[in-house]
Amino acid sequence: MTKGFVTYAFFLLTLAFQPVQANTDMGIVEGVEYKKVPNPQSIAPHKKSVVEVFYYGCSHCYNLEPSLHKWLETKPKDVHFERMPAVLNNPNWVFMARVYYTAKLLGIETQFHNRYFDAIQRDRKPIFNVDALAKFVEPMGVKPEDYKKMFNSFQVNSAIAKAKQKTQDYGIDGVPAVIVNGKYLTDVPMASSREGLWKVVNTLVNK
Repeated sequence: MTKGFVTYAFFLLTLAFQPVQANTDMGIVEGVEYKKVPNPQSIAPHKKSVVEVFYYGCSHCYNLEPSLHKWLETKPKDVHFERMPAVLNNPNWVFMARVYYTAKLLGIETQFHNRYFDAIQRDRKPIFNVDALAKFVEPMGVKPEDYKKMFNSFQVNSAIAKAKQKTQDYGIDGVPAVIVNGKYLTDVPMASSREGLWKVVNTLVNK
């Protein structure tokens, strides 16, 4: 009788702990350090993906850059990284997405991204119209007329439309955010720190 009671009690205890164990993966918990996106996006088979969702007008995004660059130096080679500007229903967010995709499609993303972030966030330079931007990128080897043409191009408009749809699919309501493998979202508040964010990301890419 006693043996049967102990066995039953152990069974109940096991059941009580099952929900926590089911939602815990390698030290991170869904709903705490990360969450699933509303509409998962497919990625190439056998590939791992990390997308940083940002906005040039966001100081928190700018402050994340040092830890991001540190993570990029050590990230696994099989992890594909890319940036995506968030496109919310606001003209300023659309404009900044246009700024990013213009630089990307002109092939100057690497040198442009950090310089522009520094210019508007650190140096407080008012580079917020196409003429000022064309002048800003001229030292990067882009003629002003070529910049303006790309700025208003079909390619850039298409990239913005795709980013807007993904912003909705990912359930983005604030930045910076990081999307892992097209189905998990994490950010600094959930991870508790900038450094902790990349630890969560490293766990999620293998999930």
